[in-house]
Amino acid sequence: MADKPKRPLSAYMLWLNSARESIKREHPGIKVTEVAKKGGELWRGMKDKSEWEAKAAKAKDDYDRAVKEFEANGGSSAA
Repeated sequence: MADKPKRPLSAYMLWLNSARESIKREHPGIKVTEVAKKGGELWRGMKDKSEWEAKAAKAKDDYDRAVKEFEANGGSSAA
């Protein structure tokens, strides 16, 4: 039987995954923890997050659909 679907990423995490390389390019030698910190600063400063929020909403809808299908096919809702 297939494993239970993984929870979807948040809008911030989707954005950070796409922006991580550019943050590293702009700040050579930056530590992993500092990439996340810098990403947080950039995310808080963003005015328009609608693209990422829409992607996160779609991922959540896909996840909800996958969980229902998983449970309908005999999967357990218990973790």
